[in-house]
Amino acid sequence: MQSYDSPAVRKPVHFITGCLILALSYVLQRDTLFLLIIAGAAFSFATFNYGRFDPLHKTPWSSLGTLFYPLGVISSFLILYHQPVCFFRAVIMVLTVSDIAAWLAGQKIKKFNVRFRVWHDKKSMWGSVAFAVSSIPVWLIFLPSLNPAGIAWFLLLVVVSVNFEAVSYRGSDNLTIPLGLSLFLLISENQTFNPSLILIIILFFAAGCFLLYKWHILDRLASLSAYLLGIWFALMGFEWLVPVLFFFVSSVLFTRLHTFLSKRKRSSGRRDFWQVLANIIWALLSSVLFMITQNELFIYFFIALLAAVTADTWASELGPLFNKKCFSVADFRMHAAGTTGGISAGGTMAALFASAAVSMISLYLFFGELSIAVLAILAASGFLACFADTFAGAFIEGKLLRSKIFGRGGRGPTPNDLVNIIGSATAPLFFFIISRVA
Repeated sequence: MQSYDSPAVRKPVHFITGCLILALSYVLQRDTLFLLIIAGAAFSFATFNYGRFDPLHKTPWSSLGTLFYPLGVISSFLILYHQPVCFFRAVIMVLTVSDIAAWLAGQKIKKFNVRFRVWHDKKSMWGSVAFAVSSIPVWLIFLPSLNPAGIAWFLLLVVVSVNFEAVSYRGSDNLTIPLGLSLFLLISENQTFNPSLILIIILFFAAGCFLLYKWHILDRLASLSAYLLGIWFALMGFEWLVPVLFFFVSSVLFTRLHTFLSKRKRSSGRRDFWQVLANIIWALLSSVLFMITQNELFIYFFIALLAAVTADTWASELGPLFNKKCFSVADFRMHAAGTTGGISAGGTMAALFASAAVSMISLYLFFGELSIAVLAILAASGFLACFADTFAGAFIEGKLLRSKIFGRGGRGPTPNDLVNIIGSATAPLFFFIISRVA
């Protein structure tokens, strides 16, 4: 098989494509430009497995960068559609210039070039430095209106940029860079935050998530996910961050308490990425939709969703400590506490208290006051979603466990993860129904 230097082909194409998108953004209407971007994405996907285009797509390390690239451009365009076009231009040029600068520095500078892996792809110290330094003139040129924002804001922007470049799986930085930076710019337009404080919080989360990994509480990817989620919710504001921290910290503490008091061995040494994602995915989506639409309804969805997952976790961990038996909704019989699809008095009370606590904390942080009627609706929504999770566990999880897909093992989501995703997704539905009826 003929060998080729794929990056030597891909990087110039990468640069030319970015410059072409930049140039077209000055002469075309947004909708026309978007159609051309969609056409380019279709071409990239259509030629990915076509032999003649292997030098463009394939690498010795099986990168999917040329597939992530159009997805990153599309996501950036959509997120920033209603924002000044200079935002989109700045993001595209960081992806074009700084990503290539990082690659060149990583390849050409050999002395003291420490290699490291945050997730999957190997990165280099000089590559990260080159990415950070080269991004500064891009921001200064394309975002002149934000230049007076201050040194702390630009330092935060550079730190966030480097984070999105370092977090890569098989070239996914072509997606995480434009997606993450677009969301950051959107938050900067719609939210007021102290950049110096955010920088301190980032350092705190970096240290905390590293310890969670070292203490075998989270695996590498779960720890990384928790770190990025912490940054996102910190940027959104403390009213978003505090309820998430309340859920996460209380879940870890009660899981440890259950393990200690019941003297049981933990079924797995660490929580994995899918467990973290299953609990936070809908709340994360609600926060993103609120940031894009500024629709207050997504705040209520966010609260109800967090109330639901907190209620489910508290019920699962505290219920067996108060009751040795539980009532199974699957066969209407009593079973040992902790059985999937089981309901106990202790677990029910824990779920109700958890849902009410999250709802109360969140309502006060978001609105500065407590409406008893709204509090009752949110608490009921989270509580009922916890029961929906119980029923899904009783009637769906067993079938999934017996299916061929999950019988193969692997690192994908477990049936319990899917049940958690399904169950918590009902919280906004319950909120909508109860609020209409009440």
